[in-house]
Amino acid sequence: MRARAPIVAALAGAALLAAAAPAAPQPAGSVTFVAGEATRSAGGKTEKLAVGSAVFPGDVLETGRRTRLEVKLGDQSVLRLGPVSRATVEQAAFGASVEDRKVSAKLVVGKVWANVAKAVGGEARFEVRTENAVAGVRGTTFRVDAATDKSVVVKVYSGTVAVAAGRIPRPEHGAAQGERRQVAGPQEVSREEWEKIVTAMMQVRVSATGVPAEPEAFALAKAGGDEWEEWNRSRDEAR
Repeated sequence: MRARAPIVAALAGAALLAAAAPAAPQPAGSVTFVAGEATRSAGGKTEKLAVGSAVFPGDVLETGRRTRLEVKLGDQSVLRLGPVSRATVEQAAFGASVEDRKVSAKLVVGKVWANVAKAVGGEARFEVRTENAVAGVRGTTFRVDAATDKSVVVKVYSGTVAVAAGRIPRPEHGAAQGERRQVAGPQEVSREEWEKIVTAMMQVRVSATGVPAEPEAFALAKAGGDEWEEWNRSRDEAR
């Protein structure tokens, strides 16, 4: 019995240490396509990305010239970065219900294409932010182009996107869609006053000062006219 006591104590101590150790971070998704050079940076370290590489919340993703990068997220949504692009995966939580899903990426410069998994009910939270705008969506396909002067173009290929200057206000729990809410001060405003609703085959331009224009229709590019659009559409059709 005396010989077994130190062993039992050691096992108990190991169990306590294991319980106290922080859980390993869960990846936001993984790389499913990369052509050219792309990297992820986190904690002062940078590593090259390859097919199968894990991507975590907080990672800064960067692509070089002639590079295309595709990341499949935990809910089967897809984010793609074009050449000379930089984006941060800010949040990536995938709960049992739609309300528990929170995905947010910040595009500093370049191009992002998002093919968002369809959400059933609830207030899905999937956002792509830039310096002067934020696009919040439900199940849809859209792209965001952020220029070096901080102007932005959002194009919606299917579904609906809400484009606003700054973070999109969320209704309080149980509030009806479109209900008036107080935002940033004592003045109440309607949804139409702080966001533009952009539907399929419509686009909206946001100036370098963060002012969105009225949505306008656009047409698919002719063959060879927009390689980024053509490549993304072919990838989406193959899913």
